[in-house]
Amino acid sequence: MSATFERIDAGLYRRDGLIYARVRENGKRTWRGTGTDNLATARKLLKKWREEQVLKAHGIETAESSLARNRLTVAKVLDAYIVAGCPTKKMHGKKAQTIERELRCEKIMRAYFGERAAISLTLDDCDKYRDWRNAGGYTITRKGGDGEKVEKRTKGGDRSIDLELIVLNNALRLAVRRRVLKVNPLTGRESYRDTTKIRHCREVAPTPEGLAQIERWLRLRDNHDLADLVCFLAFTGLRIGEALAVDWESVDWREGVLHVKREKSGVNPFVPLLPELEQLLREMQRRSRNHLLFPSPLNPEQPREQCAVNRRITAACKALGLPHVTPHGLRSYFVTQARQSGLTDAEIAMLIGDKTGPAIIAHTYGDVRPDHLLKQAKRIQLRAVALASPADIPVCIPALPRVSARVTMLPTVAKVAQDAHPQVVGDL
Repeated sequence: MSATFERIDAGLYRRDGLIYARVRENGKRTWRGTGTDNLATARKLLKKWREEQVLKAHGIETAESSLARNRLTVAKVLDAYIVAGCPTKKMHGKKAQTIERELRCEKIMRAYFGERAAISLTLDDCDKYRDWRNAGGYTITRKGGDGEKVEKRTKGGDRSIDLELIVLNNALRLAVRRRVLKVNPLTGRESYRDTTKIRHCREVAPTPEGLAQIERWLRLRDNHDLADLVCFLAFTGLRIGEALAVDWESVDWREGVLHVKREKSGVNPFVPLLPELEQLLREMQRRSRNHLLFPSPLNPEQPREQCAVNRRITAACKALGLPHVTPHGLRSYFVTQARQSGLTDAEIAMLIGDKTGPAIIAHTYGDVRPDHLLKQAKRIQLRAVALASPADIPVCIPALPRVSARVTMLPTVAKVAQDAHPQVVGDL
């Protein structure tokens, strides 16, 4: 013990005009300041601290801990979750893109739940939050054309609302893990989205004729770079994020492959240069002035923004009267063409770099067009091929021991054979 401490009572010492308690915490002796020079007050604080240690040792919550938990707001829970790096259930890190999306959701959750006590949340609050979002309760501020700030009310569909509530649930789960909360009040919340109404990527894929119309519409308006990107996505089956990151060094003309960096832990980091794709790349190379295949028009050193691509494809479909098409639908276009060309689902899954395997091809991407299905259906034979005459039916008579020059047959067998095939039995 330091010489500057003066013992004044059991477990209490004075130094520099304040009283300190000598206590044992987690098996180690340490000092705890009382913040007072009054001996009676210091005794009460030491007694209270020891009582709390006994309660903790027996798993009993103290009054201070309960009060702190009741005062814990959703905003503080979200702050702790962000500081921790938005970890997974097993405290692993997430991808930067996932964290960025969760941070956007966190802002909306803070606007509605921010000052609410986390322990007071109920599943009914989730329903009220859904109504608030669908009514346009969340507003964002943007700059207008004249530079002035304009507030805009936004709505969220069931899928967006589920993602936002998942972020809040993740933050509450981390608080429970750290024993800041006793239980997660949102445990057992069911998803709002209806799986039967989810639009799969195959439903936003163009037909070969529709793809040609979209390409023509874009090129007539001198949007050759976007037309190239649309065809590139359809001819490679790449995700748009994978396609926008490709540069000319990734094109291996000699081996006939295009090297790509897969997203979502994808496999098979190359795409074959099919004749249509090779022709497209040759034409793009003649017009290219950059190391990227699809550079941004504002900053050639950066890839093009995905949102601009979505808007132009949507505008082309509306102008042409075509069903809605998305960049991911062009990935499904590649899968459909591969299926109709005779490739198996396992082979297609490897080509598009999806490690899930053939299951996701059949469930999500898998599709055949009506014309191909009708063509395949015409190959079905519903009846057996008719023979010309009963004599053309092959007869298989088991070999019998040769006793003499003529075959000896049992009377019953001979009678049945004579009735069925008189010519054959007569020759015997």
